[in-house]
Amino acid sequence: MTRSLLVYDGSNRWFRRIADALTRRSPDLRAVPWEADPIQAFLEAQFGSRPFAFVLIEGESVHVGEATVARLLRRRGTTGPVAALLERAYATGAAPFGRVVHGRAPADVHGTFRLDEAARAHVEPLRRGYEIPVEEQ
Repeated sequence: MTRSLLVYDGSNRWFRRIADALTRRSPDLRAVPWEADPIQAFLEAQFGSRPFAFVLIEGESVHVGEATVARLLRRRGTTGPVAALLERAYATGAAPFGRVVHGRAPADVHGTFRLDEAARAHVEPLRRGYEIPVEEQ
């Protein structure tokens, strides 16, 4: 199974709780903090920089910013006017909210991009999960 990865601000306990709530009932979705070394390497390979952004890596697609919100809403079955309202709220509120909560606004990167081959190497181990080796005695 190829898991999707939700990249979020792991430095904030509220965002950790939200990421946990989003992924708890979704075995195909794993939350990974933006600060994680593999994510930093992924961002550098994918974008040529390390944008502070809300990211969903899903299959061969990388959703960023508003596109992440839209895709997560669709995954949860939220569509129509409610989804449109939440997407607009993110679009208008992310920068001021980010400055207050994170001390910086998220990068102005939005949309869906093809997963770059060089970036894939950094996220594949996260998608597979961690295996705990069992030592025989």
